[in-house]
Amino acid sequence: MNFPRIGMRNIKTSTSVFLCLLFFEFLNRDNAVQACIAAIICMQNTIDDSFKKGLDRVIGTIIGGIVGAMVLFFIETYGHEQLLLFIIPLGIMILIEICVYLKLKQSIIICCVVYLSILITKQHEGGYIFYTFNRVVDTTLGIVITIFVNKYMNIPEGLRKVLVSKKFINEKNDIEESTTEVSEKLSENETLEGVSNIETNEKK
Repeated sequence: MNFPRIGMRNIKTSTSVFLCLLFFEFLNRDNAVQACIAAIICMQNTIDDSFKKGLDRVIGTIIGGIVGAMVLFFIETYGHEQLLLFIIPLGIMILIEICVYLKLKQSIIICCVVYLSILITKQHEGGYIFYTFNRVVDTTLGIVITIFVNKYMNIPEGLRKVLVSKKFINEKNDIEESTTEVSEKLSENETLEGVSNIETNEKK
């Protein structure tokens, strides 16, 4: 029976989420969900990819937060809350175009998510500007933790040898199973061909 192999990226991602939760608990900071999401999204195969993914996420958070805060300020100042029904989708369209124009396609999703969370929820403890600032800080913390984990976390040599050995054994078993299946099929074909030849000779 072959057990699923746990990859290093899997281990690093889980470790990053754990450290985010631990760090937020230590700081007595509420809600580590943004940091954990950033950790999951930004954990890539290389440090450079993690950094780029994280940078795109931070920029998207800032853009979405600023636009959302501006729109909410306008609505609260002039008291036309019913206009949000039309302003929200229009804002999404504008944000997507901004990200595409700035060549930040990877930032589109988080940009729109932050924008929506500000405008749809509307009530944020400490105000929407403070909310936006906290989202950027939480996301940045998650990214920093992820980059450090990706850079400095390595499998101990002893465990690496065990995993490599298991991988080799599993691959060998897979090859042997495939070879056995092919051999069985060839044997069946040869048997069928033999029977067919006998029947042909008998008819002759």
